[in-house]
Amino acid sequence: MPITVKDLPTLLALLEKHPEWREALRAVLLSEELLKMPEEIRRLEQVVAGILEAQRAGEEAVAAFRAEVERRFAELAEAVARLLETQNRLIEAQARLEERVGRLEEALARLVEAQARLEERVGRLEEALARLVEAQARTEERVAQLEERVGRLEEALARLVEAQARTEERLNRLEGRMIQMEERIMRRLNAFGARWGLRSERAWREGMRAVLEMAGFEVERWVAFDAQGDVFNYPSDVELDVVVRNGRVLVVELRTSVSREALPTLERKVRFYERQTGRKVNRRILVTPWYEPGVEEMARRMGWELYGEPEEISGEA
Repeated sequence: MPITVKDLPTLLALLEKHPEWREALRAVLLSEELLKMPEEIRRLEQVVAGILEAQRAGEEAVAAFRAEVERRFAELAEAVARLLETQNRLIEAQARLEERVGRLEEALARLVEAQARLEERVGRLEEALARLVEAQARTEERVAQLEERVGRLEEALARLVEAQARTEERLNRLEGRMIQMEERIMRRLNAFGARWGLRSERAWREGMRAVLEMAGFEVERWVAFDAQGDVFNYPSDVELDVVVRNGRVLVVELRTSVSREALPTLERKVRFYERQTGRKVNRRILVTPWYEPGVEEMARRMGWELYGEPEEISGEA
């Protein structure tokens, strides 16, 4: 009995219930090649899987190789950059070296010239040294002569020193005698003047005051009473000849003679004047034709100017 399309669902249901029927039906319907097709497909899938696995391994190897190549290429590029940098430095160093060699060549040329000049100078120095040797010989000869003359001079100097010592000794004796004579003359003059009133102190002072006025100094006689006895150690009048010029005060002491003992008294008179008047004495002037030995140095230490005549006084205040 033939099977129609309507019987197909029933057939499929039977095949679901009886799997062995499916194999039998497949054997009837399909050829041997078609029956082997699933197995071939499985083998093909295995081959394709192997190929894919090999492809993946190849791709990984290619990627690793590419990474290695890129790494090595980067290293090579870096090395090439370093080589280029080193080459540039070498080129610069070569340029600097060539420049230094040029300077060294110039310096060497200058050294050669300097060496030539030095040799020339050495030659001149050798000639000068020879002349110096000759001059030294002549100098030594002259030194010997001078030493001989110095020896004679030393002997003469020793004799002069001895003579000088004897002369100083005689001068010291003469100076002592002169001082004694001056003291005796002074004592006799003072006694003679006190006895006879010859050119008394006051008359002499009046005459010297007139001479000062003729020389341009207006002398003012200042008198004050020292009640405390600061000047003479007892109350008495203190007299001073004072010149006031351009606001400056000059004390002029006129004496026929001055002893060392008189100077402290004169200084006390000046200090008494300054206290009484409130004026500062700018110059101390002592006019005397005669003074004892040592008065000049003592007066200078005390600030007194010593003159023998009024005309000698400078007009500066």
